[in-house]
Amino acid sequence: MGLDQTVPDFIEDDVVDLSAGSRHSFIIYPNGAAYTSGFIESFFSYQGHLGIDRASLEEGPNDWKRVETVVNRNGESVPAPKFMKVYAGAGAPGDSRKMHSVLIDTGGNVYTTGDNDMGQLCLGDLESRDLFHQVILPRPAEAVAVGLDFTLILLENGEVYGCGSNENGELGIGPDVQFSTTPDNRNGLSGIVEISSGLSFGLFLEGSGTVYGSGSNLFSQLCESTDGDPVLSPKVGNERCVCT
Repeated sequence: MGLDQTVPDFIEDDVVDLSAGSRHSFIIYPNGAAYTSGFIESFFSYQGHLGIDRASLEEGPNDWKRVETVVNRNGESVPAPKFMKVYAGAGAPGDSRKMHSVLIDTGGNVYTTGDNDMGQLCLGDLESRDLFHQVILPRPAEAVAVGLDFTLILLENGEVYGCGSNENGELGIGPDVQFSTTPDNRNGLSGIVEISSGLSFGLFLEGSGTVYGSGSNLFSQLCESTDGDPVLSPKVGNERCVCT
């Protein structure tokens, strides 16, 4: 077992982005190199959320390792590009299962790895990945939000694409789609400048300042009273509600 860190551990080099998952972390350096560290309970349940070849990992703690290889849109293993943003998923049980991670390179290309039981890697199937694979999108991405088993991708033109579970309306694409294995933008959103996600819901900030939400609303987390029913398409929350 790793030892708890009770005070901040200083990293001498500059870092341009970072993200923390349940039991793992990612950092990106100014040269575009992405590194990850984290704990793996068992390779039996591990689904690949670190994005590193298993031969280079161990059960238990894994110190910082560089993401050196990715799989491009043609299915070829190639040297990792320069990255600018990273998103580490959080699993409900907090163990080696049910987590996925996302990287965006300096050209706006999106790469996903990890658990894919609902198609949350946006790769067109339900197969989990150990290495980061490039997602096919119509234009460069600006940001990503990672939920439990879904992914939201904000493109540079303000459109939002989603993949993975839509059982609670997480993707905002209506009641007739349980999940999507490829990026889907039938949510009707446009002009979005920022996105965020909870465990099973998404939030979308429009350039005008309007906030939309979709997904689970069991605790009124979408700032709208629905008696606990999910919101299946993006909806503006009650302006008098203070989201927490």
